[in-house]
Amino acid sequence: MNARYSLALAALALAGVSSAHAQDAKSRITVMTFQSSDKGTGAKAADELRNQLKDKFDAKDVYVLPTKDVNNTLEQSGFSPTEPLAPNDEKALANLLRADEYVTGSVNKAATGPLTVNARLVLARDNTLSQALPPATSPKIGDAMDAISKSVREAMKQLPGEQECIAKARGGDIAGALAAARKGVAAYPQATLARLCSANVYYSQYQKATTHADSVSLADSVLAVTRLIAQQDPMSVAALKFNAELYKVVGDSADARATLLALIRADPSNDKLITQIVNELAGSGHAKDAEPLVKELLDRSPGDPQLLHTAFLVYLAANDWQQAVATGPELIRADTSAADASYYTRMAAAYMNMNQASDSALAITTLQSGVQKYPNNPDLLLPLASALRKANRAPEAVDVLKRAIAANPNNPQALLLLADSYAQATPPQYDSIGALLQRAAALPGADKATIAQYALGQGNNMYKAANASKDRNQFLAAIKMLQLSDNIQPSVDAKFLAGVSAFSVAQSAYNEANSSKSCPLAQMAQQNLALAQSGLQAGATNDTYKAAATQYLPVITQFLPASAAQVKKFCK
Repeated sequence: MNARYSLALAALALAGVSSAHAQDAKSRITVMTFQSSDKGTGAKAADELRNQLKDKFDAKDVYVLPTKDVNNTLEQSGFSPTEPLAPNDEKALANLLRADEYVTGSVNKAATGPLTVNARLVLARDNTLSQALPPATSPKIGDAMDAISKSVREAMKQLPGEQECIAKARGGDIAGALAAARKGVAAYPQATLARLCSANVYYSQYQKATTHADSVSLADSVLAVTRLIAQQDPMSVAALKFNAELYKVVGDSADARATLLALIRADPSNDKLITQIVNELAGSGHAKDAEPLVKELLDRSPGDPQLLHTAFLVYLAANDWQQAVATGPELIRADTSAADASYYTRMAAAYMNMNQASDSALAITTLQSGVQKYPNNPDLLLPLASALRKANRAPEAVDVLKRAIAANPNNPQALLLLADSYAQATPPQYDSIGALLQRAAALPGADKATIAQYALGQGNNMYKAANASKDRNQFLAAIKMLQLSDNIQPSVDAKFLAGVSAFSVAQSAYNEANSSKSCPLAQMAQQNLALAQSGLQAGATNDTYKAAATQYLPVITQFLPASAAQVKKFCK
């Protein structure tokens, strides 16, 4: 059963047994199981903090969800109360327990030292909005959690101001919202949450700016707040996101890149965010800047699936193919579900970019493994066909392309690749090429310019071969391909080359008709003269072909009456 759905059922079961204080309290807070290298310590720390918080707050003001309620919800959902949750699952649990805030963090003990607790107060509505609390160090868990509970109490003093700020901002009272945020900061000088509200207010104004000068000015107003937050709390994802975007607006690309790296450190398990960051760094040519950071994170948590995924994407974006192909298999060993179609295509691309024959073979093997797992996936079949073509394994490539087309008959890329495979065959299979190009051009949204250009290139090659052999059938085949190109997307080039080819056909057919007294040949000559005339007339409008067209057209004019007479003579 889906974890969050299970949590929802458990929460509904508990909803009916809330105490009177729980119903009347102004705020509800819960505590998550802490991260810890010592089994059981994180749950013990959370239980101790719940008890400490109960002592610090009047239950009518702040209701602390009891350990029993939290544990029952987790157990009924298939979660262990002694194991920490992932960030999004923490948020889901808090929402299902109808908590307004929650505390999460880590507790660690040095081999011969005291306990160190790092904790954050998080808003349940958005887990990127959090307040870092001062670390607590003590030999005893009770003393450490007493310090954390006092810090929670102090940090929550900003919340009335933060909530008033949000309410006034929603009502359009910008000045009132900023004043309320300042009240929150006055109540708790280290306030992150109240400051983030004011940053959001300034950002909403920035989004409405109509001039570059106003955009820069309002971006500076946001940065004045968020820079301070990031200094106080380098792990504030919300502040870092603002900084990453707005440093670019004010022209500070170096700080923007540094902030992107800080975001990876702050939220390394957020796949969507990491992908955006990696793409942005790659787009600016700075993906390598992230390599030392991901290596550091992996050194701290070797084998962590999410960090391995981040590292894999970073190495690919940085064109560090050797590291990419080393990290990919580690990722799959840590998380078999990561072996999706994109994994195989990325691994194969890394091997291909290493430009060694053995690496190309590994790319093919990788793609074949992917196709075995996802037999009808065009994102695997097409790269496999391309890799086989590059390795001069044309018959295998053709078979793979036929599979891709069978799986999706409307895939223009597969049709073009198969057409090109037939063009590379010995001898080229021009009839098959033309049929595939015609089919590709008829597809909705087809790139007709590319298809027409490809047909033109093939037609030009066919014309040259015919001109060398003087084989009339080769000229006729060239005309067919050139007319296909012109039908897909009209061009002077296709018309002129078809016209020149048709003139050669007309000459050959006319001369042979005279000796054999053949009506069909006489008709072929006449038809191709007309085609030659129209094609050369089109060429005469283009500077590239004007001289040749001007030379041929008078000859055709003189040739037409003789051809007509030949048809009249032999076709009675």
